[in-house]
Amino acid sequence: MKTIQIDIRRTERINAIIQQRQRFARRIERDKANLEVCKLALVNLKQYQSEFQENGVDATSAKRLREIDFTIINQIDNLLDLLEKLRSRCSRSTINIAVVGYARQGKSRLLQSLTGLSNQVIPDGAEGYCTGTLSKIVHQPRLQKAVAAVNFYSASEFQNQVLAPYYETLGLGKKPITVEEFARTPPPALPLEKKDSEFDKARYGHLRKDYYSNIAKYRHLLNSPTIEVAESEIPQYVTQDAKNQTGDKIVNYLAVKDCVISCSFPYEDIGQISLLDLPGLGDTNLIEAERLIKILSEAADFILFVRRPEANAVWGEAHLKLYQIARNALANFPLSKCSFMILNRTKHGVEGGDNGYRCQKLQAELKETPIRVAKCIIADCSDSQEAFTEVLEPILDYLVENVESIEKEYIRECEQQLDILHQNIGIELDKASSALTRYGDGDLLFEQLFEQFWRKLTNDLEKLLAELKQNRNSLDIEFEERVKNAIQRCRTDVGIPTTTEEIAQRRHLFGSYNTAYNDFLHEIRTNFLEHFLSLDRAMQLSLESRKYLVIKIIKSYLGELVNSHEIEFLQIIYKLLPDSASNLKRGFQKLYEFDVSNAGKIIRLLRLNIDKLKPDNNQFEEATGEFKIEEQILNTLQKLHQEAADTSEQALNQILCEPSTDAYFMVEEFVDRVIRAKNVQLEWRIFLRKESLKVWSEFAQIEDRLQQQKTWRALVERAKEVNGLLT
Repeated sequence: MKTIQIDIRRTERINAIIQQRQRFARRIERDKANLEVCKLALVNLKQYQSEFQENGVDATSAKRLREIDFTIINQIDNLLDLLEKLRSRCSRSTINIAVVGYARQGKSRLLQSLTGLSNQVIPDGAEGYCTGTLSKIVHQPRLQKAVAAVNFYSASEFQNQVLAPYYETLGLGKKPITVEEFARTPPPALPLEKKDSEFDKARYGHLRKDYYSNIAKYRHLLNSPTIEVAESEIPQYVTQDAKNQTGDKIVNYLAVKDCVISCSFPYEDIGQISLLDLPGLGDTNLIEAERLIKILSEAADFILFVRRPEANAVWGEAHLKLYQIARNALANFPLSKCSFMILNRTKHGVEGGDNGYRCQKLQAELKETPIRVAKCIIADCSDSQEAFTEVLEPILDYLVENVESIEKEYIRECEQQLDILHQNIGIELDKASSALTRYGDGDLLFEQLFEQFWRKLTNDLEKLLAELKQNRNSLDIEFEERVKNAIQRCRTDVGIPTTTEEIAQRRHLFGSYNTAYNDFLHEIRTNFLEHFLSLDRAMQLSLESRKYLVIKIIKSYLGELVNSHEIEFLQIIYKLLPDSASNLKRGFQKLYEFDVSNAGKIIRLLRLNIDKLKPDNNQFEEATGEFKIEEQILNTLQKLHQEAADTSEQALNQILCEPSTDAYFMVEEFVDRVIRAKNVQLEWRIFLRKESLKVWSEFAQIEDRLQQQKTWRALVERAKEVNGLLT
């Protein structure tokens, strides 16, 4: 094989660039490790944040915790993926040039010319699509015969990467879980909505006719270890058209993941360059289209787009789509700076004849398309010399001059992203630093809780007072019922003799009708008043029911300070209050002591209406007539009792609203003292600060809060520390 001399200095430069990239790969590994540690610190912090939110914190801390944007962890994951691809790129010992193009455009011919390999190793069949799998061709000087390392799919890789995409894209339903299941069960029929698509039918044909029908021929290769084969055996693993001695088609390529071919290129000292041979696009094989994207994003450093201009050639949709696939695959990699367009020129005597004019026309029109490449070259891909002088040499020269700057640009962009991420993490960690600043602060906690206490207490007391004011002239229903019962008892149990005989006996006892009459008046009067003695207590009970309303409100905000729910609650609070809390002490004392029963209000009122039941106010005068004196006395006593009951009922009906009125003024006096008086809020503040542990359970947790705050700060500081490693 004739060898062509190459500028050795250029070769040294290429190898030096590779070594420099490998040094940078180690730096990327360091950045990745630091980023992983930073991610872990943020994940731990996020977990602790979630626990805080689940267990409950004060409103201020909760709001600050929610403001920390932990979606930045997703940004870290994205950058880690990018750095891994960059690390992989920079760690390689070769500069990889991917050759991309549709079938029958001269891609394989160019590879043959550049590598010196035959069309048996790099198939270029005149019919169909010959290349069946990815091949990486590596230059190994002074190697007499090409050899290849063939890598096979594992069973799980084959199921997930080869079969599953067909089932998902073609809508074939449940995917086979194992290769064995696929071998036993043919793929279901193509859905009706897919049967009108020639493209889908062609894909389905690949799955059914190639993968399923031939499963017995290639299944044994799945899970096989890498094998090394001689040059003559390579076609059996890379081409779709290989046949055995009996003429049967060899389908080993269906199980091949990729193939690394080592050979001696027909150029001396070209440096560490390798070529990637991708299956021709335009084939309906779904897997190869997806693999192309993966290869371009992970394995290619430089891309050669190969096209053979046909008659009436234009830059149509298919070629724009091909470029778009590559651009999408490379994402932020500068495709326009790391790709050439090769227009394959054919001469007289070959299929299509001389297309030189069409090549020049497309070359001129390229700038009017969205396709952006570093250079557009016209060359005969089947001519080894021309492939060298017009393609390889310009590529190598361009690599020497530009690869380093391209890599630096790519690296610089990664560094910029790393720097931006570092700053963004810093912003979120600053938020985290202040999120729990006062979480364990007892003074702040007291102020927050006291503010809630004061707002609720004043609101509830004012609402209660407004309700009492609205009803202050209304009948007290319970008191009214007790009054009715007392009147009824009074009218029923009159305490008057039932017969004249009783009156006669009493006269004989005292020897005087007047004395007996007066004695009966005393008995009737005391019996009469006995029925109403409970009404003072009834009125007091009505007032106490209002006191309980006040107690319920205040106790609801004092936690475990006082266990009693009775009236004594007021006295207990009074005793707990410091002497300096004069308004509060007076308010609780007056409410506790407010009492109508001690004044005998009801009896006092009734005595004004029963004077006739007193002997001094109603002397018995014997009347003349047909009635005996005993009957006269009995009638008089009954009449006097009836009059007393009627006047008493009228008097009591006049005071049925008084419990409501008294209750309003009683509570108003209390409210004035405990929330409206001058400096009373300060009195509450001083009192509750002293009793805060009993009033608010949060204060019992203050030690836990301090420990949680300490843990949070440690996590934040750790995250800041590792974030500092990213600079």
